[in-house]
Amino acid sequence: MDINDVKFSVNRFEKMINENSLLFFDSFEFENIINYYLENGKTEYARKAIELSLSQHPTSSNLILLKIELYINENKINEADKLLTSILIDENINEEVYILKANILSKKKLHSKAIKYLNKILYTTENKNEIHYLIGLEYLFLENFIDSKSNFIKSLNYNSLDHSTLYNIIYCFEMLNDKYSSMNFLKKYLNKNPYCEISWYTIGKLYYSLKDYEQAIKSFDYSIISDSNFTSPYIEKAKVLQKLKKYQEAITNYKDLLAIKENSYYAMMKIGYCYEKIKENSNALAFYYKAVHTEPSFDKAWYRLAKYFFKNKKFKKANDYIEKAIRINQEKSKYWKLYLKCASLISTKN
Repeated sequence: MDINDVKFSVNRFEKMINENSLLFFDSFEFENIINYYLENGKTEYARKAIELSLSQHPTSSNLILLKIELYINENKINEADKLLTSILIDENINEEVYILKANILSKKKLHSKAIKYLNKILYTTENKNEIHYLIGLEYLFLENFIDSKSNFIKSLNYNSLDHSTLYNIIYCFEMLNDKYSSMNFLKKYLNKNPYCEISWYTIGKLYYSLKDYEQAIKSFDYSIISDSNFTSPYIEKAKVLQKLKKYQEAITNYKDLLAIKENSYYAMMKIGYCYEKIKENSNALAFYYKAVHTEPSFDKAWYRLAKYFFKNKKFKKANDYIEKAIRINQEKSKYWKLYLKCASLISTKN
């Protein structure tokens, strides 16, 4: 059904509710109305539509399945399971039934059983990418990263532009600590999808972990070229430049990030740090202050200010700023160490 037709049906349904009247909708209209409400998080309207739809079409399997889906969304797992059991008797070849049953079993943390149900429809379904993806998720819950990865890769083969699946594959490689296989997989993927910013970014991080900083920078540059609004490669590239003590280049990179994300207090703090490294202290202070002004609860920036003033023997000011950092985050031992140093030197001075 066309989106305008769906909206027409939804408006007609809501008008009926508001006027406390009763209109007839065919079961297909009800399915679209209910799906619209479920997709938009309007649970109360979805519940009303399901109740009325089943009073008008009590034998509709699809409407009963939508009721089960609502139960699952509301975490009423036992009710969903009970209703689904009655459907399984009559609708044992319905693919959606098996998917919902797997979903219920997953919610009950019975992931191995969920996989069995999904495997029952894997070879007959036309939506193999979705089923492989769901199986991959179940294996992920079981922390079986090898089988999880295998199913996510199969899913990606059907839809190579699905970034959610790609992220899950990368995560599995990471959990398996298999950097070289991860890089080989992503390079092959890039042969078919050369402008995938996520792949270039991940390869950059892998090169960085292997201390191949030149290739890391190139990979981050390719990621930025692929999507200039993707902020992560700017940050990672700047980290590499800092590692190489190329602070002026790092500053330029962080400023490029600020051009697309002007309230990035993290970038402001890092610019301040790089300026401090090249002894441009007035610029360093300006960006540290800009960071805490933009996000007053950013404890790391308060810590950097405290470190700056401690280094310049302004212990009272350093103490004031480290106290702010500690009030925000009491778990950092280095904050307390600096606080004790400040307190000791202030006490000695007095």
